[in-house]
Amino acid sequence: MVIKQVINNNIAISLDSQGDEIILIGKGLAFNKKKGDEVDTQKVEKRFYLEDQGLYSKFKKLLQEVSIEEINISDDIIGLAKRRLKKELNESIYISLPDHISLAVTRTRDGLNVKNGLLWEIKKLYKEEYLVAKEAVQMINERFKVELGEDEAGFIAFHFVNAQLNSGMNTVTKITQFIKEILNIITYQLNISVDEDSLTGFRFITHLKFFANRIFTQEENESSEDPFLYDVVKERYSQAFDITQKVKQHISNKYSYKISDMEATYLTIHIQRLLERKN
Repeated sequence: MVIKQVINNNIAISLDSQGDEIILIGKGLAFNKKKGDEVDTQKVEKRFYLEDQGLYSKFKKLLQEVSIEEINISDDIIGLAKRRLKKELNESIYISLPDHISLAVTRTRDGLNVKNGLLWEIKKLYKEEYLVAKEAVQMINERFKVELGEDEAGFIAFHFVNAQLNSGMNTVTKITQFIKEILNIITYQLNISVDEDSLTGFRFITHLKFFANRIFTQEENESSEDPFLYDVVKERYSQAFDITQKVKQHISNKYSYKISDMEATYLTIHIQRLLERKN
């Protein structure tokens, strides 16, 4: 294995057995090395290969801006998230997370602590991601000797959610705010709080997440309409249907999105489950 390009003393680009570029990272890996030199494989600590060429190009640029320690801990955290969440994460997180960690560590050392305005909602709506993010914050604090707090755990949890939904961070923020607004309407109308720990609450929150994702990513709902089911639900679950209409009006007014009859049907069924739990 030979060096194709030196990024810095600790990072070099080589080619794998298939002739594809691979990024090699390790302390002193490329020190005093140049193109064509043999790679000391004993010094290789991490290997990166991104299928998306656009992301790969961005990742190479990022390597010149963040430290090897920030790249390494990001990779460790991503590995932890994959194991804990048991979900595939979009390759974009290999760029967004080290970039964020680098900024967070710098901010904290400069005495700048940023509050997470959606922390409460993140804890409630993305519990598994938040628990992993808390472990991530502990890892960062120990490795960089800083004191990031729960606000930062909330921000990191966002990156995990973003990588699952394959949406931009701005979209994830909008989705979280959207869910908060719908829950407020439901809570007011039913005079109860939605228990996210219950199976019914979990199903409802999950439904809202993907519903919101469709709205903010302009994803088409491929479900076919069922007028008969809509009419049955409207008649049989009249109270839940009325609440759905209030939610529908709110979404129309604020987000200029027209809920289809099928989406209204599904939402009514979920609200009905909450009503049955209340009674």
